[in-house]
Amino acid sequence: MGRQESHAQGPRLCGWCRAVPLTDVRAKYCSRRCRQTAFRLRRSAALGDGWAQSGRFAYADPPYPGLSAKYYRDESTFAGEVDHRALVASLEASGYAGWALSTSAKALRDVLPLCPVGARVCAWVKPIGVPTATRGIHSTWEPVIVVGGRQRPPGVRDHLRAMPARHGGELMGRKPIAFAAWLFDLLGMQPGDELVDVFPGTGVVGRAWAELSSTPGEHASRSA
Repeated sequence: MGRQESHAQGPRLCGWCRAVPLTDVRAKYCSRRCRQTAFRLRRSAALGDGWAQSGRFAYADPPYPGLSAKYYRDESTFAGEVDHRALVASLEASGYAGWALSTSAKALRDVLPLCPVGARVCAWVKPIGVPTATRGIHSTWEPVIVVGGRQRPPGVRDHLRAMPARHGGELMGRKPIAFAAWLFDLLGMQPGDELVDVFPGTGVVGRAWAELSSTPGEHASRSA
């Protein structure tokens, strides 16, 4: 939750991180890193304008089943294990034009049956090595369950090959901007749509959508 300013209009903030006040009236971003991050995001996603009506979409990235206390016990928003049955029911009841839910490869067999018929399973593949201390099969991918959304041309691959997030904080499970751009393509989102980020975490997905939807003319190509 953002801090309420004591005056009617607060300082103008960085267009990406939304945290650093801008002192240069000509600047949109506070740093080279924020500017380059926003540029990479725009370059990796294309949002067409072939749909007349805007829609309301949702993305849920909850603590994965069985891992809530392990990774998030010290977070101020920690509330124990997430009831995935109730979460999916809430997403379905909200009337979204489309929604997506991230989970773990291990939990997929339990989470997918909770979703409606027609749900698609897409894969975020991480090109990372396997620690030598592990044994047997080591997961280097995460499923993303997609329900509904616009079926826009051209088609979108059901997998993404991208490294885990390297910036944006230390919160476990945060997503890279390549993932955010791919997510918007999977849902067929376009400028004017509303995104409800159910578990915002670092806020990177919401910031990514705010950046993309505010600059509809700057997108070059759909996610590779």
